[in-house]
Amino acid sequence: MLQFESRIAVKGIGIDITSIERISRLIERYDRQTLALLFADKEINFCQLTTNPQQAYALCFAAKEAVAKALGTGLAEIGWNEIEVQIMPEKLTINLSGQATTQAEKREIKNWLVTWFSWDNHVLVHVVAI
Repeated sequence: MLQFESRIAVKGIGIDITSIERISRLIERYDRQTLALLFADKEINFCQLTTNPQQAYALCFAAKEAVAKALGTGLAEIGWNEIEVQIMPEKLTINLSGQATTQAEKREIKNWLVTWFSWDNHVLVHVVAI
């Protein structure tokens, strides 16, 4: 019998639940320039072109919150745009820059495992930093 040894070290865990309705009100109320304080240009472009922009924005928002929690800093020390979320079919990818990258390097975080689901006008994002 073959045995595989796995040495994946969990460096942090983050979870966030976001109301799609709350994010919908946010994106309806503000222009692109104001939304750019929370979302990267690539995120805004993607969300605007998708068939369900409210859910896409909520996914980005919740993922940013969850990543900040997994980094152990929260968003007080990291800019919103330093955590960029790429939404692909059935998959979220996390890209860091600036202080977020610095915090990840301090914690020796190399990769992110991200899961999410939507129910009852909410999204939940769970991230594991490894």
